Amino acid sequence: MIPAGRAFNVIDANQVKMIHHSALRILEEMGMQIQNKKLLLRLADRGLPVDLENERVRFPSPFVEQFIADTEKYDWENVKPSIGSSAGVYHSLFHDPMTNQLVPWNEDRLAFYFSLARRMSHIGSASTLGSRVPVPDSLEALYERYFCWKYGATEGGSINIDEMCPYLYDLYQVFASERHESLQQVFRGTVYLVPAMKLGVHEAYQIAYFLERGLHVHIGSSMMTMGANAPVTLAGAVTLNLAEQLALRILDWVLFGEKHLSLYSSLSVLDMRSTIRPFGAPEMAIANLMTAQIARFYGASFSGHGGLTDSKLPSVESGAQKAMTALPTLMVSSSFWLDAGLLGIDEVCSPVQMILDNEFLSAIKRFVQEYEVTPETIGLELILKVGPAGNYVDKMHTVRYFRNEHWRPSIWSRQMLNPWLAEGCRLDVDKAREMALDIQKQPLDTSGMSEGLEQEVLKIIERAKRDLSN
Repeated sequence: MIPAGRAFNVIDANQVKMIHHSALRILEEMGMQIQNKKLLLRLADRGLPVDLENERVRFPSPFVEQFIADTEKYDWENVKPSIGSSAGVYHSLFHDPMTNQLVPWNEDRLAFYFSLARRMSHIGSASTLGSRVPVPDSLEALYERYFCWKYGATEGGSINIDEMCPYLYDLYQVFASERHESLQQVFRGTVYLVPAMKLGVHEAYQIAYFLERGLHVHIGSSMMTMGANAPVTLAGAVTLNLAEQLALRILDWVLFGEKHLSLYSSLSVLDMRSTIRPFGAPEMAIANLMTAQIARFYGASFSGHGGLTDSKLPSVESGAQKAMTALPTLMVSSSFWLDAGLLGIDEVCSPVQMILDNEFLSAIKRFVQEYEVTPETIGLELILKVGPAGNYVDKMHTVRYFRNEHWRPSIWSRQMLNPWLAEGCRLDVDKAREMALDIQKQPLDTSGMSEGLEQEVLKIIERAKRDLSN
């Protein structure tokens, strides 16, 4: 038995069907705007109604329902839930554990952050979208790969500008040669829908460019905001997001031959006072619960955005907000992914928070660990033998099961008050900061790349710099 990955219904069966049929109408009557003729013609070849003049494709309900029916079903009953994590680096500042200040990135800080992530037993890797080290804006996508490959992280796959496509193509050719792998195996490219249900002209061009060369650009969803680019209600936002998810899965099938059905949810609210899109919102967790229930209705897999915070520094607020969205999402999902170290709506990357997140991951993994209910684990004969007011500390049953049945912290307090006072009243944040400073003093554990590959990558970057400056 595993606690996570269980059905939890937050809407009734009729409401699920109402959302489903509403999403079908959105797809059929409104459709999706795709600002690229080549992509639209590929969709038309599959029998979808396309309006080239208005750059619109519509998805008739019978087509969508047949697509859902034909996709391989996700086995919710037998899947084993899992938790994954990586230290994500986005457009952010670095939380310096020495000064507690938020400072700009440099190469040394980036290398340390990547190395720290690899040392964390429940994180193990890092990724970045764009280059946090200051470089010319036009070359950011190239430097993203350079710093990731140099310091052992995974590139997020940004492309940014259309002119960057041929240089990225050349970059991955030399990388594939170095790795003795195919171009398809090593290529990573990602674009995002920014407004809902619209694939913009540049994103669509970049997809088409690499598609013609046999490469798959991942299309990320628009991360809708209730009251801004999605209806203000949970029901309306979940419905529009469902329509977008179905449209994206159909695009994956038509463009890349990937016929699978997975639903993703990253819905938040518009704060009317500050006009920001917060991550520490309970509505994010509720939207995840609703979408997970719809995924079960379809027999689709599900993943939800969670484990994030608006807090700018490690604090009670950061821990509470991360747990508020992570735990409900984990409990209804077969898998959960946490971007470790992030604070302040992804605008702060904190080594201290990364270490705290590693502890949090260690704890919540208990929810995906199997436990048994058997005569042996119940230990009925032992209970009867020990009797009232009994003690189990010295029993072999305790010895046999203690390590597997009980999670043990490395940072969180497991002391009574007096020992804690005697040891200096250190909080979890204090311990994590001490660990970060200690690791920062140690030689960087960089995976590096060969001198030859580095020279080839830098040649391509220099060529792009010359070409784009003319």
